[in-house]
Amino acid sequence: MKKEKGRVLFLYPVTEGDGGIPNGMALLSGTLKQAGFETACFDTTFLYSPPKTHLYRQKHGGIDKAEHTGFWGEWDPDMPKKIPGLFLKKIKEFKPDLIAVSIVDVSYVYAVSLLSEVKKEVDIPVVAGGVTVSMCPDMVLGNDCIDVVCIGEGEDPMVELAQAIVAGDDYSNIKNLWVKKGQDVIKNPLRQLKNMDTIAFQDWSIFDERHYYKPYCGTFYRTGFFELARGCHFNCSFCSTASYRKLFHGKGSFVRTRDIDKAFDEIEFVRDANDLQLIFFIDDNFLGMPRDRFEYFCQQYKKRIDLPFYIQTRSEVVTEEYVKRLKDINISTIGIGIEHGDENLRKKMNRYMSNEDLERAFEIVHKYDIRSTANIIIGMPYEEESMFKETIKLLKKIKPKSISINYFQPYRGTLMREQAVKLGYLPADHIITDSNVCMDMPLFPRERQVHFYENFSKYIDGELELKDFRQ
Repeated sequence: MKKEKGRVLFLYPVTEGDGGIPNGMALLSGTLKQAGFETACFDTTFLYSPPKTHLYRQKHGGIDKAEHTGFWGEWDPDMPKKIPGLFLKKIKEFKPDLIAVSIVDVSYVYAVSLLSEVKKEVDIPVVAGGVTVSMCPDMVLGNDCIDVVCIGEGEDPMVELAQAIVAGDDYSNIKNLWVKKGQDVIKNPLRQLKNMDTIAFQDWSIFDERHYYKPYCGTFYRTGFFELARGCHFNCSFCSTASYRKLFHGKGSFVRTRDIDKAFDEIEFVRDANDLQLIFFIDDNFLGMPRDRFEYFCQQYKKRIDLPFYIQTRSEVVTEEYVKRLKDINISTIGIGIEHGDENLRKKMNRYMSNEDLERAFEIVHKYDIRSTANIIIGMPYEEESMFKETIKLLKKIKPKSISINYFQPYRGTLMREQAVKLGYLPADHIITDSNVCMDMPLFPRERQVHFYENFSKYIDGELELKDFRQ
């Protein structure tokens, strides 16, 4: 048995109450345990709020109704004010050598406020990672409660940092880390991108078991999220991929794949330990894989895993050959990004597929009686209310089995955020605090965005008519 080398406590500062295992944190915990560390997690998901996204989408027809309390429990409205005390209690009981927090834009303000509270009582190094950190390291490190930031992939930097802290060694020269040292900040260079075949298995043991359950098709399933590839070949302007690509230029292949057998070893391990019922592959463009790799995936998936699974992809790579093969191996859903029905606006998003190609892709999926999901964004820069009519018209033609509609979220590091600021729709220092409508635009006012979001299913079903759109 390996001797414990130290303890790392993760902070998962979720403010919107919807469950689901965070893939990145699970990988980091598995990596640290593989290196001999003990890990734990303080998680605010089921403490801070009810499941806002689930309840909102259910209310407005975005998902099938599924009663969450039997799986996620009842939310206690008195709990949020108790969270700082509970976090401090966890720290004193676990006695971590390092606290690691994962931050995205929507959790940034809360994460900083929570860490600021406990930092008054304990003096333990805090490292922050995540998309927001990678895109805005200076902003994040500007908070007194954060001592180190990790830019990009954190598996190796986290182990090296934890080892140095436990050994009492200097940790100011670890690649991918920016480290406060007195009044200075040491900005270390980036390392090569990670070889995916060397990543550890996810560690689910640090999470509340309620995270295992995901609402899907009117009920809840024990669901695992897995990656076969990292990176994306495209540069959609609402995504931070282009910024990541620029950041890691010269550090290896940006798009990397994981050996199918190694990935299935992990899935089998997690499936058997946690009684999984559903698999989600989180690859950005699942069907973009070469034919030989795809065929091997199909052969081995049927043989080794054989659970219903969900993928997301782009219309350009949807072929009858691939879809027919997926039907044979228990595919449950294929999600395709439409984003918007106005082709000219979609080009501003760096999405160049035509409406005709989108129709073709969904037609193939439906031919094989596979559940489809269309992903839609509302409230983007340059969008006008009259344009959103094109989204409704396209969806009425395509007839996806389900629709995921989301307000545009101006995440840092995305081109669309820069456009929104330039157009005067968003203050340069704006920070998202919840997943809601963010911009009030002259040709698509906030209240009209809310109207179409909340009545979206009624327009699709014909209960409300397109004449209600302003021209």
